[in-house]
Amino acid sequence: MSSLILDLFLRGHGLCFADMLSTLIPYPQLPSLPLIDDSLAIHPFGVLVATGILVGSWLTIRRGKVLGLDEEKVKNMIFWSLLTGFLLSHFSDVLIYQKHPTTGALLRALADPRSGLSSMGGFAGAVLGLFVWCRRNGERVMPYADSLAYGLATGWFFGRMGCYVAHDHPGELMATSDPLYFLGVDYPCPATHCAPKGSSLLHIGSEFRRHDMGFEEALFAATLAGGYLLWGTIKPRLGVFVASIATLYGPIRFALDRLRVREGIGADPRTLGLTPAQYAAIAVTLIGLGLWVYVFTRPAEQPAATTVTPVAPGAASADSAKSDDADAPSESTKS
Repeated sequence: MSSLILDLFLRGHGLCFADMLSTLIPYPQLPSLPLIDDSLAIHPFGVLVATGILVGSWLTIRRGKVLGLDEEKVKNMIFWSLLTGFLLSHFSDVLIYQKHPTTGALLRALADPRSGLSSMGGFAGAVLGLFVWCRRNGERVMPYADSLAYGLATGWFFGRMGCYVAHDHPGELMATSDPLYFLGVDYPCPATHCAPKGSSLLHIGSEFRRHDMGFEEALFAATLAGGYLLWGTIKPRLGVFVASIATLYGPIRFALDRLRVREGIGADPRTLGLTPAQYAAIAVTLIGLGLWVYVFTRPAEQPAATTVTPVAPGAASADSAKSDDADAPSESTKS
């Protein structure tokens, strides 16, 4: 009975079960909301990226509390990591991925924050901001890096969903024999960017199915974020989150860029057959492997918030002999 009702509902919208089996991932056609005119509007991409920043920051702060970090210091670190991450993301996209005929055009692109962002540049900028902030404030890098990586996984999911709805990273057209065919996005035209087809917010139809790097990477980020949330409940070694995100993301990004469209809008420049992101992915993987060596060659650390300083039996007896009206002993904290 329920299947009959569903079939009637789908047929009322021009679909049937066969359509649903062959059209799994729709093509979003979400409009922007102009505030003044087209030059100032609320875009679905921006909403999702802002959501990722807020949720990721909240998770970073929560992880920092578990590690015994001061909340205000964590917030300050997040601010500087976001600032340097955005700046380097923008500058690297303009300088590496874009071509400008004149110096003036290049300078205008650099001055316009809407002209483009690079994910790998953003990662590098965030790490740079984190490292400089820790050095200037006399803080250890690893606790803050691990907290940031913990929040980044979830924030990255929302960011890549923004790329999916904006169609920023189209891949090659897929054949039905492709083992990842079920993950393809159904474009309404054969081009890498299409005008909205019809008035629906989601285009459904498998005429032109493509790989979509934004959507596929969002699936990876969602899996990683879920794993982190579970992993965080068992008190893992300090550094495992930042080490694992690097060693996992590097190879996956390298593989996904092999599926990226090679011509037209959305294509990236290639040197010796590899995109700039693929070269960066190799470096990220090597850094991740080095971080794993660091994690497992150092003594395991317990979160500072749960550290208990052992007291010798003799000292405990001496403390118990103190007068009853003495103040409660102060706790010793570990820097």
